[in-house]
Amino acid sequence: MNFEDLVISRHSAVNFIKEEKMTEEDFKKIFELTKLAPSAFNLQFTNYLVITDEEKKERVRELSYNQYKIHTASAVIIVMGNKKSIEPSEAEKIYSPMKMLKMMDEVDYDMTMEAIKNYGEGLKEDQHNIELELARNTGLHAMLFMLSAKHFGFDTCPMHVHNVEQLRAEFNIPNHLMPVMMITIGKSVDKERPRGYRKPVGEFVNFNGYK
Repeated sequence: MNFEDLVISRHSAVNFIKEEKMTEEDFKKIFELTKLAPSAFNLQFTNYLVITDEEKKERVRELSYNQYKIHTASAVIIVMGNKKSIEPSEAEKIYSPMKMLKMMDEVDYDMTMEAIKNYGEGLKEDQHNIELELARNTGLHAMLFMLSAKHFGFDTCPMHVHNVEQLRAEFNIPNHLMPVMMITIGKSVDKERPRGYRKPVGEFVNFNGYK
């Protein structure tokens, strides 16, 4: 399937084939593509909690106003932003091997570390800035996850995440991980579901300013 067909074929699924099961290998294939998503300074802010256990999935459903798609989905995935990603120690884990392999020299490495330090300190001045940056980066990651899932034949639906603190307690989600959204995944019952209305490009795109 070429990219145009992939994008056109991706729909938000509202009901899944209940009997469809997904394995860890299915998810690993999807995440091998997903991990190529861009992120600020390549700090890779996004973490995922994949829930396939039926009882645990039903608990998520209870905390999500009993939305039926969670019940029929093969899995429900909590997409989270990692607040620790902006710490210099985390950046070192990513960039030190690059320096060791001579993909970057000492000067570039030091400049990059300094830039990341300043970037992180700037974000820490306002909690809203951190939350916005996590939402921006996890959104990019999650969209690539959904396209990758479709590439391997699975349908998805992005969802709000509700009752975050209860969800955090239920699954022992550490405080440095911020749930941003959920994604249900499986195989859709409705293969030919019509797409909702989309605005013409001219209604939401402007070039070189607004008149």
